[in-house]
Amino acid sequence: YVALMIRGDLASDKPTGDLASDKPTGDLASDKPTGDLASDKPTGDLASDKPTGDLASDKPTGDLASDKPTGDLASDKPTGDLASDKPTVPKHLKTRINDYKYAYYKSSIQKFLSLEPYTRARSTTAPHIYHEECLRLEKLYFTKWAVHYLSKNAATDITLLQSYENEYEEAKKGDKNADRRRDWSGLLRARISEKWKKRELLDDVESAYIAETRTKVNVNKEKLKKQLTNTENKIEAQLNIVKELESKAIQATNEHMDNRDDKSLKEQYYEAYSTLAKELRSLVDLMGEAEFQRILLLTTLPKDEQINMIIQAMDKDSTNCS
Repeated sequence: YVALMIRGDLASDKPTGDLASDKPTGDLASDKPTGDLASDKPTGDLASDKPTGDLASDKPTGDLASDKPTGDLASDKPTGDLASDKPTVPKHLKTRINDYKYAYYKSSIQKFLSLEPYTRARSTTAPHIYHEECLRLEKLYFTKWAVHYLSKNAATDITLLQSYENEYEEAKKGDKNADRRRDWSGLLRARISEKWKKRELLDDVESAYIAETRTKVNVNKEKLKKQLTNTENKIEAQLNIVKELESKAIQATNEHMDNRDDKSLKEQYYEAYSTLAKELRSLVDLMGEAEFQRILLLTTLPKDEQINMIIQAMDKDSTNCS
């Protein structure tokens, strides 16, 4: 991930503009570890392998804050033949889905930004340190979300709730002893936490919508299952595309930092990052489609099956750290 720190408008949930034309922004100097990692290094294999260089003096123009995924949940209707009278997406539900999509996008960008400095360390095991930290933070906030979700939805499977309560307690203990230098700016934690908070807000609206429409929406359960499976397969394929582009963007960034006077490498760096951001937007747009398809399917299921479907989907998502 390009070692940038996205500042200003990215903290806002109301960005404008077009991702396709945007280039990475921010100040790389503000997203590198404070102090001297040679003497103030994270524990483990990084040793004296601190990220080198400073892109602040030749940072790309544009503003990732304007890179909000636009998707078209858009036409407010699910694609395909879901029913003879296709249900529309209520405005408040569409808003929550889009908020979650954007939070997911921001967390994905930040994961990229957090990983890139580790790839410049001399130790080949340094990226593993990022990977461990990312998974640790995801588990912390996922288990927190799961406890809240299961409690609020009055799950009848008490064992499942107790299991997540135990996992959350363990995650909190681990968090107290975690090396804060692994997430130098604190932005990785902030973006992951924000994503799960937006998920929580979406859950509230989804639950109300499902309760209201169970007897009102005419949907074909088997067609819904097939459509959701197809969309989930597209998401898996898009994830693979994104992972490949992440590797290319990291390589382009490192080559640019090693040869900053080479304008062609600088342009390759811009292009690689912009392409990655564009494909990430495509990924979260697919996720938005899957979300509404899943909601419609949930209206056909008993409460416990609804809960299990959501928990399983979010559990899988919590392991998405490149």
